[in-house]
Amino acid sequence: MSIREEMEELRHQRDKAARDEIISPFSSPEEDEAWQAAEKRMHAIGHNGGTGENYEAPASKYHVKIKGQWVDVYDILTAYSVTNPADAHAIKKMLCPGQRGAKDGTQDRQEAIVSLQRAIELEQGR
Repeated sequence: MSIREEMEELRHQRDKAARDEIISPFSSPEEDEAWQAAEKRMHAIGHNGGTGENYEAPASKYHVKIKGQWVDVYDILTAYSVTNPADAHAIKKMLCPGQRGAKDGTQDRQEAIVSLQRAIELEQGR
């Protein structure tokens, strides 16, 4: 390799190192990966809004759009300050009977009744 070629190779390595430093200023691959993941999340938030109002489809079968906002059953339970776990279970079943998969609407309603009976027992201290 000639001196000119060696100089060219050194300049190329120096330029590459400088570009790499600009592209990834982190000291470890883990830091770089974490930064890239955060950038991806921020891009999604920037595109879809911090509350997800621009998402085209719900995040799960438990999500529903209310007044432009995606919410799930847990958001509703929190909004209404439901604290009894048996009440919460019954409400979840009644919000979408027969729509969650394995059980039909009748079975979900029957299980909601059982949960409400248990909620009453919990409230009465039994």
